[in-house]
Amino acid sequence: MYRILIPVDFSEGSYKTCLYALQLANGVPDAKLLLLHCFQDYLADADPTPASAASLSPTEQVTERVLHRNELEAQQQLDDLYQDLLHRTRKAGQTLHIERAFIHGLPEEEILEQIERFRPALVLMSTKGESSIGRTVFGTVSTKVVQETHVPVLTVPSQYTGNTITKVLYAANFGTTDASDIDQIRKLLQHLQPMIYCVHISDDPEEDREKLLALQQTLQTGTLGSDIRYALLEGSDVAQALQDFARGEGIDMLALTTRERTSLESLFKPSLAKKMVLHAQLPVLVFHGKLQE
Repeated sequence: MYRILIPVDFSEGSYKTCLYALQLANGVPDAKLLLLHCFQDYLADADPTPASAASLSPTEQVTERVLHRNELEAQQQLDDLYQDLLHRTRKAGQTLHIERAFIHGLPEEEILEQIERFRPALVLMSTKGESSIGRTVFGTVSTKVVQETHVPVLTVPSQYTGNTITKVLYAANFGTTDASDIDQIRKLLQHLQPMIYCVHISDDPEEDREKLLALQQTLQTGTLGSDIRYALLEGSDVAQALQDFARGEGIDMLALTTRERTSLESLFKPSLAKKMVLHAQLPVLVFHGKLQE
């Protein structure tokens, strides 16, 4: 079954991501979406020991009522979102199964746990696309999930308004997973049949041209090569070069592979995947590779 996990926070970007998920799953028999909301009670987290109403001061009782009201409002928002999406799927005649889960805890922890439980083919998350230094250095919930899960993660910028996927750019790095990652893209999006652009940004065109040709030959020996185009571009800023190419070619989605990295590498040299997730203006599909040697 084609399963998509969608963490939601009821923001406009989160709602747009849900609508994007409906388009993505359209045409897939028995597809299933899980809407996940992680409710974080900061005051309760600070003091995990429950207290009886009689032992609370008047101020604490007011705080408890506010927290309880916030939780009920979040549950209602999740129910409203669920009903809205259910109505849309029925109106469109989609055979799409939708579930919802309301979980207490930190999103960056609970999302990873729900991935293990739900076992989705894809995690779909909204990103704000913020560029502050704090976001860049310490990351967001989205980048943490990207770094720690082995399930493909598709991030959708909150300002993104597209809903079709006809062209996908895959950023080849000439690693051992390029062919398998392209195969995954085709399997995840096979019902949409997009054109895949296999692109490498190079600072050594002569050597990399041979590698790109070898990758092309590998793909063409199987059934993967018929809907793939190849490009070798020169440039030192890989993230910017990819985005420039995407704008020029009318790309609908970026795809790349991230690797496990040491703590120092992650702190002082943010990965390409992290840069793209935080700053790209297009949806970014991230696969998880092995630890770099």
